[in-house]
Amino acid sequence: MKLANADFSTQAHTGHYRIDSDLEMWVEEYRGVVGLGDLKAMLSCVVSDPRWRPEFHGLVDFSWAQVEMTANEVLRLALIMKQERNRSKGWLVFVAPNSTTFGMVRMLSYWSRNTDSIKIFNTRSEANRWLNQISPASRTPSYSEISGGMLSAV
Repeated sequence: MKLANADFSTQAHTGHYRIDSDLEMWVEEYRGVVGLGDLKAMLSCVVSDPRWRPEFHGLVDFSWAQVEMTANEVLRLALIMKQERNRSKGWLVFVAPNSTTFGMVRMLSYWSRNTDSIKIFNTRSEANRWLNQISPASRTPSYSEISGGMLSAV
């Protein structure tokens, strides 16, 4: 397993991402208050990482975050996600633990024209179970194994 780690921090939150080239996936986790600037900065970091590929699946976990964005800010982020250099062709799986975050992710999926490739779950374990189902049996370790230890650097 080849993992690349990166931390992105501000006073209001800390975000981390990992890219696993073998599993063809990246994982982002957020803590604290998260806004448009934070998500734009993380998107820029992920897509500029030399290990990232548009075909990779992504898991964005807001379990420990409070997402604070207006509808206009969600639209602006969606427009950025639609740009070819930022566009993921794999599944985008979100963990949205509350109705506010869930609604924001639904708007994001609609406005970015990704409704057919975005899944939203209430918990990380539900997201991991679904990702494991789409994982080819020949791949090891499972998606849930790469989630361990990501928060230890927070």
